[in-house]
Amino acid sequence: MFEWFQHMKYCIILLALFCGLNGYAQDEDDIARSINLTEVVVLADGMTFEEYLLKQVLANAKPLKERIQTLRYSVTCQLEKDMDLKKFPHRRTITFAARLAGYGPIVSALREHKHFGITMAEDVLFNKGKITTSNVRMVEMKQELTQKQIDSFLKHDGMMSTNVYDKFYKKVREKVKELQKKRKRGEDTGLRYSGSYTDGKRTYYIVELDKMKVHIADGCWQISRISYIEGQNNMYYECKEIKPGVFLLSHGNAKLFLDKEKWPKGYISMIMKYSYH
Repeated sequence: MFEWFQHMKYCIILLALFCGLNGYAQDEDDIARSINLTEVVVLADGMTFEEYLLKQVLANAKPLKERIQTLRYSVTCQLEKDMDLKKFPHRRTITFAARLAGYGPIVSALREHKHFGITMAEDVLFNKGKITTSNVRMVEMKQELTQKQIDSFLKHDGMMSTNVYDKFYKKVREKVKELQKKRKRGEDTGLRYSGSYTDGKRTYYIVELDKMKVHIADGCWQISRISYIEGQNNMYYECKEIKPGVFLLSHGNAKLFLDKEKWPKGYISMIMKYSYH
């Protein structure tokens, strides 16, 4: 987000709650279904079952605009922080850069309140690949904010209108390429098939790609769940079938930590919920 200064990578961590594609890796014990590990599949050319599943996902991946022409939905975003940001490395540089980029009121709000929490919402129209937003609003605040700070949060609401559908498949594709390079070097790829379960009339397969876990819907080869770990950060997304063969995000959680030396301890979390009309 901020690329003008060398230390903006720290600002990105601090303001990661404004990024789109993050979610919290929840305990998957909530899947009230039995996991089946008994499948035996024989494929040509030594291809493993997990490789076959990923090949199907990527071969059938299409941009959202090719699957749906018009879509209306509402998004709710809950942001929380439990971290003291009054003192942190490079704070002058980061604060200055944030102000230049128009995020000054947001950074000031995060610094003023150790325990911070807001909930925002907006309506979204996806039409022929273009996204239009409306009725952006503040639903709840756990602390008092100035009107300038509120306006800044509502202005920088890009994470709620992000096309996360296309980002899911891009991330999986990039992960597959990364693991292919590991295989060529003779390294363990961490690519494994974990089993399957049924929900309604569909069967879902679970594939682990190192620290990423993907649930794949049989037949349409859509991603129904995806979770992954990056450092200490945990991300989790869950999708629902809004029309036959099309799974779109229903909710996603992220819990982000600063694992840098001399930086404040604590976390930033984001919970996104989607309601389709």
